[in-house]
Amino acid sequence: MTLLTGDSALLMPWHGPYDMILVDPPYGDTSLAWDRRVADWPGKALAALKPRGQFLIGEGISP
Repeated sequence: MTLLTGDSALLMPWHGPYDMILVDPPYGDTSLAWDRRVADWPGKALAALKPRGQFLIGEGISP
C-alpha cells in the first residue's frame, strides 16, 4: 500500500490509477492557505480511479 499526502491536484495524475481514494476535502471555512475549495475535485478524483475503484469522502478525519 502506498499513502500519498499533499496537494492532490499535483500528486494524483502522476501516481494513478488508484484502487481507492480516501479524502477529507477542504471546506473553505477558514482563512488558512490549505483550506481552499478546488474546482471539480470529485471529478478529478473519479478520473484517477480504476474502473472498479472506491471513492470515500470523510468529514473531519483526524489522526
